[in-house]
Amino acid sequence: MAPRRGDACRTQGVAGTCAATQAALCKATAGHRQLVLQLGGSADGPQLREERRRRSAEARELSTGLRQALLAGLRQAPASPEERQELERLWVLFLSALELFLQDLRRAHHLCQLFSVQGGGTAPLRTGLGLRGPPGRKGSRRGGGPAQPLATPCLEEEIEQVRATLAEMETRANIPLWTVEPTQPVGTGSTAAPAAGAAWGGSYAGHCCRVL
Repeated sequence: MAPRRGDACRTQGVAGTCAATQAALCKATAGHRQLVLQLGGSADGPQLREERRRRSAEARELSTGLRQALLAGLRQAPASPEERQELERLWVLFLSALELFLQDLRRAHHLCQLFSVQGGGTAPLRTGLGLRGPPGRKGSRRGGGPAQPLATPCLEEEIEQVRATLAEMETRANIPLWTVEPTQPVGTGSTAAPAAGAAWGGSYAGHCCRVL
């Protein structure tokens, strides 16, 4: 979730910039998840898939900038111990947001393999029932074509880019995940429960944790 106004005023310098970028990333990944959940449904089509691709590109661009800013901030001498703690907290939240984003990309890849977009609409899932044609053409039907359309190479590249970013982050900074704990009870105030956060692409990753 986006940082509260009072929290944003207390953060300055690199930590404040990273917090703002983290909030923008959560918003982008939440929007991306909503689009992924519509793949294969009645709202699916070329326009939806192009919007998903655009939102994914936005999230990946934010991720690249946030990764570089956090690495730079963690490598230099912090202005205060509090700023160092804030950067470490943001690093852990960033990892969580990327993991959720990667899950959504893989789900999109799977759905795009099951459903193709043809003639401005979505072709139904091909189960192999009611086939027409000789046995040598398995997976064919009156519309022709393969049994399952291949996912676009673009999605495979998106998955690999995010996966590589996660792998790099896990080795570039030695920040134990257990050092971050919630500072607000689940389900109170503006903090979402973990299950709700997962459903919204990690949108709960806001100023609700602290470094032990």
